[in-house]
Amino acid sequence: MSADLDRARDILIIGAGIFGAAIAWSLARQGQGHRVTILERGHPAGGATSRAAALVTQIRDDPVLVALARETFLAMQALEAEGEHLGRHHAGALHVVSRQGAEALSQRAEAAAALGIRSERPSRAEVQARAPWLRRQAGDCAVFFPEDCYVDPYLLASAYLKAGVRGGVRLMRDADVRHVLHADARVTGVELSDGRRLEARVVINAAGAWANLLSVELGLPLPMAPVRSHYWITEQAPIFPRNGAIVFMPEIRAYARPEVGGLLFGIRERSPAVVDARKLPADLSGFVFDPADADGWESLAEGADPLEGFFPAVRSLRIAHYVTGPSNYTDDAQLILGASRRIDGLFVASGCNGSGITFSGGVGRLLAELVLHVSPFISSARFDPARHAPFDPYAPAFLARCAATRAGKASG
Repeated sequence: MSADLDRARDILIIGAGIFGAAIAWSLARQGQGHRVTILERGHPAGGATSRAAALVTQIRDDPVLVALARETFLAMQALEAEGEHLGRHHAGALHVVSRQGAEALSQRAEAAAALGIRSERPSRAEVQARAPWLRRQAGDCAVFFPEDCYVDPYLLASAYLKAGVRGGVRLMRDADVRHVLHADARVTGVELSDGRRLEARVVINAAGAWANLLSVELGLPLPMAPVRSHYWITEQAPIFPRNGAIVFMPEIRAYARPEVGGLLFGIRERSPAVVDARKLPADLSGFVFDPADADGWESLAEGADPLEGFFPAVRSLRIAHYVTGPSNYTDDAQLILGASRRIDGLFVASGCNGSGITFSGGVGRLLAELVLHVSPFISSARFDPARHAPFDPYAPAFLARCAATRAGKASG
């Protein structure tokens, strides 16, 4: 066994992104922090986490996903009670539609109410106060969910990590995991790129967009692929209040929120760019998903006309920033959470489908309960990492199916 770890630390978490950090924190809250080491090859939360738009919303059509999201709200409250700053903005979320979409929006609000999610019917004046950049007529068909918020994703991940460390978790930097080790259908530890071997009874693969690089060689291909997630941030302008609401425009597959005096907005294109995970560099700085549309201008042009119907100033304002990163989408829109059927002690937490920040608290709790053999607060059956028959996660047809999941994702 490596001298870097003592035998009491028998739980290794690969990756200090939002999922890995939340799992470590949840294990620490269960009094197991002294057993946990997080292995991070680069900077904590330096991958997809730090590039997220970081909307934290409860509105889902699936009660299980609502339960995962609610755990994140509880986690944020607990972290803030410990003195952690999350960059949380209690903005609420406006869902705005045309008159043709009014009935569907009403049905969604009724379904949310049945799950205990409060909503309001704002007046046009109230919509304008919360999002003065919207076309005035957009306020005629709107529902406001006051509990939704957005955070600084780096600060949230850091808060999970810092609170976990206070609970006994160890963070090991420059720890590039190359292989998960096993013998007799049982995890034995990991091997690092520098040749060190670390023993463990539990290994949790929370390596984000790179998770398949470790999983495929174990005979556990994960049904996910890195799909381009991107957004734009406008220049600062008086029409963007810093305390403005999140806005979802589901009919045009768009969302927006305030960002330092400007507006951060995203559009889900019809054919999102997707890559083979083996082509992702360890450092995403400068990585380009699609050389033909490196700065996202074609995607923006595709959605500009419908967006202008809600956001008239989109064509006149300068774009100040463009942010892109890999988000793990699955071909069936389900997360990948749980234990391996083939290798005892191996767990996976991935496949966020663009909602990793929202689900982080729930994912942390669920994985901690599974690892500790505690009855889980939700069933994880649908999230089974091996729910597909053997397949090639790098096949072009499979990558296309994962991209299609992003293209068809509902707002929220």
